[in-house]
Amino acid sequence: MSEFNDLFEKMLDDYLPEEKKAGDVIEAVIIRKDNDFAYLDLNDKQEGRILIKEVEDFNVGDTIEVKILRKDEENIIVSKFLLDKAKEFASLIEGEIVTGTVFKKIKGGYSVKVGKNEGFLPFSLSAFERENDHIGEKFKFILKEKTRNSFTLSRSDLVKKEEEDYLRSLNINDIITGKIKEILDFGIIVDLGHTTGFIHISEISWDQINDLVGKFSIGDEVKAKVIEKDEEKRKVKLSIKKLEEDPWISFSEAHNIDDIVDVTVKEVLDFGLIVDIEKIKGFIHISELAWNNTAKALKNYKEGDKFKAKIINLENDKKNVKLSVKQLTENPWNRVKEKYKIGDILEKPVLEIFEFGLLIELEKDIDGLLHVSDLAYRRVSNLGSKFKVGEIVKFKIISFNDEKNRISLSVKALLDDLWNKMEDYYNVGDVVKGKVVNVQEYGIFLEIKEGIEVFIYKNEFSWDKNEEMEFKKGDEIELKITSIDKKDKRIGGSLKQLTISPWKEAAGQYRIGNKVKVPIVTIQENSVLVKLTDRFNGMIPKKELTDEFLKDISEKFSVGDEVEAVVTEFNEKRKSIILSVKKINEMEEKKELEELMKIYGV
Repeated sequence: MSEFNDLFEKMLDDYLPEEKKAGDVIEAVIIRKDNDFAYLDLNDKQEGRILIKEVEDFNVGDTIEVKILRKDEENIIVSKFLLDKAKEFASLIEGEIVTGTVFKKIKGGYSVKVGKNEGFLPFSLSAFERENDHIGEKFKFILKEKTRNSFTLSRSDLVKKEEEDYLRSLNINDIITGKIKEILDFGIIVDLGHTTGFIHISEISWDQINDLVGKFSIGDEVKAKVIEKDEEKRKVKLSIKKLEEDPWISFSEAHNIDDIVDVTVKEVLDFGLIVDIEKIKGFIHISELAWNNTAKALKNYKEGDKFKAKIINLENDKKNVKLSVKQLTENPWNRVKEKYKIGDILEKPVLEIFEFGLLIELEKDIDGLLHVSDLAYRRVSNLGSKFKVGEIVKFKIISFNDEKNRISLSVKALLDDLWNKMEDYYNVGDVVKGKVVNVQEYGIFLEIKEGIEVFIYKNEFSWDKNEEMEFKKGDEIELKITSIDKKDKRIGGSLKQLTISPWKEAAGQYRIGNKVKVPIVTIQENSVLVKLTDRFNGMIPKKELTDEFLKDISEKFSVGDEVEAVVTEFNEKRKSIILSVKKINEMEEKKELEELMKIYGV
């Protein structure tokens, strides 16, 4: 009987529903719904209750799997959401790529919703710009670390991985498309999605580009070719111009040196022209614009001008072509020496005036240089004020420079023959007329014959040192030639020597012993000056004025007083005549004594 009871009790336990515990996962059938909850048959004495929003997509009668949370007096509280969340969490694996939405900003990073779970995204692994939180935006992440009930995400690791995968997939010469992210002075940065690429300004076009901002805008879509990649440094270099064939290749294959081509001026520089030739650039140096007067020739060109030029050099290594305009015509220098000789004397017009000399036009395309040092024996300055373009100048050809295709001219050389025979024209002592050509503080230059100048020092203006004489350019003056230096090509002159020296004049009128009555014109500390002629004064020393002691000459003598004196000395070196009043008295005493001697004897 006891065995039967035990078996019955066991069968009854199997028949009765098992007691449900928190955490159990069971299947249940939805039996009804209201506004807030749904009720489930859990095969238990109590019904299960679940939030209505958890079973919105299910109907009454559907079987669902739920997790028991707890019991209350009436129901067993269950959840499908928490069960699904736990299953989802359990399925997460470290290192896998997941998709999540940035939910909110928290301490140290962000909370990110991945399915029904929330993970932590540290700031350091977000790869976000600091100024943008990206709240509400969806991204892919790598599941960096998982613990018992949490996980950490990383976007920077995923970005790095995607960038590495992308770089590995790229090949040199691949053509890719991206959007301009940034414009620099020296190139543009292109957003390629998983990474960025750089296009240097030299890779934009086969033509020269100077202004990237004017050509591109942020966000512009561009197509480019991969020309270099560095997976280690994660750098990609791109080229737009290499989408097309290098125009230099077709140009160099189609053209040779001496070919004549059509060109268009792209830019005018101080030293030449940059020109367009078909699809490439060429250069014409200023020296190749004309056989002569190249600076003037350059001024005749402007941007957009079209003309023909000859190819004179093709530099394949530099992809550079040099051209010439002047070589389209014969070099006029080839016939210069046939027509002109050293020593030829010509008269031709001034073509251009420089600080260093004059450019003289011998004929069309043949010029000569008349350097400033060959204009005169005296240095000439400010040529612009002395010469005019078109003015006829007489000169001599003195040399040819084959290397520079230049003829050197000289006006000074015309005077050499004249100087060699100067004595036939001028001699010391000659009185001539000249025109003032230059006025200096220390003297004046006068031209007495074309190219022949005389210099007069200021102390040769007048015998009177106090006389102020002023001259201006163009004044005609009579002068006396006082020196001729054929070696240094210099002539000296004088104005004062046109008249007799005041000293010589006075010396010719007076002799030692002459007694004179003369007026005092100046009283000095130790002497007085007396008038001997209108241009010369004699001097009476203080001690020769009287036998009396004089502390001050003015005590006894005044300007205008007439004194009787005797000439006692001529000093030619100092150009002075000395007189004495005292010696008049001595002479009179001596004369009286002689007369007494005649009367009375000894």
